[in-house]
Amino acid sequence: MVTRAGFTLSLDCEGLWGMADQPKVVNAGLICDASLAQAYGLISRLLDVNEIKATCAFVSAFAAGPEALLAHIPLLRELAFQSPAWFAQVLPAIEGGRTDGWFGVTFYAALRAAGHEMAWHGATHLSLADHTSADAVALELQLAARLFEALGHSPQTIVFPRNLVGHLDQLQRAGFQTYRAGPPAGFTGRLSGLINEWNVLDGRVQAKPYMQHGWHISPAGFFLNWPSGARSLVPIAVTVSRWKSLLRAAVEQGGYVHMWFHPHNLITAPAMQGAFEQIMKEVGHLVRSGDMVSLTMSEANAHFAHSNERGVN
Repeated sequence: MVTRAGFTLSLDCEGLWGMADQPKVVNAGLICDASLAQAYGLISRLLDVNEIKATCAFVSAFAAGPEALLAHIPLLRELAFQSPAWFAQVLPAIEGGRTDGWFGVTFYAALRAAGHEMAWHGATHLSLADHTSADAVALELQLAARLFEALGHSPQTIVFPRNLVGHLDQLQRAGFQTYRAGPPAGFTGRLSGLINEWNVLDGRVQAKPYMQHGWHISPAGFFLNWPSGARSLVPIAVTVSRWKSLLRAAVEQGGYVHMWFHPHNLITAPAMQGAFEQIMKEVGHLVRSGDMVSLTMSEANAHFAHSNERGVN
């Protein structure tokens, strides 16, 4: 018996926290409260009308808001001492009351109220890769725990900042159970990804979620093309056709498709909005026809639990 095809959308929700080490982006004003509201509004509307559930991985500081964060400013300063380059833009902005683009309290509340899975994307978007010290990760977890109290929710699913996976033992001890794997790294991985964007007959069936060393692992998924720079050469029609092929292959083979992107990508490359709308319409059609089921990351683990298990401790 073929398992019904599954579709997962995971969103890296970070506002300006994701660009804290890019002063030109932080100071440009393009990513701001107004533009973020438009992007998140579009996402919420399309998910709702097409009956799609998403995993929304929020940076805790972005979700909790300025008052909650300022209540723990000593912890933020301690993190800044550990990683001064990352926080060079953060502390002056937050302590100076320049909050435009840094907080998404209303977006978090709306997506949570709509029933989407609320996951973790770090407390401040500081990398959680192994090159970050265990002490800094401990401070991230401490700040996150306090902000989770303010939010009234403690997630168990992680989307790693910058897709750099690390400190798994430490994070598992903190109560996390599921994470999204990182995509192929380096120039070769990026080049391969760009070449695949042109494959309108892409029929690859992605790996399904699996369990390893006590973790539920969601494969890296496919990034929804961000038409900026070299990626702007890929026509929107090509992107849509490719995703329709991926979805069709999943339906035919009882497979799995996982899409991810950052909501602010819809701001920095507005043409992406049209692609997202058309693809969500196609997913919605498949969901309503019964050919595909919309799954959050944690739900996908349960849906495919029988099909893939590796190295369970």
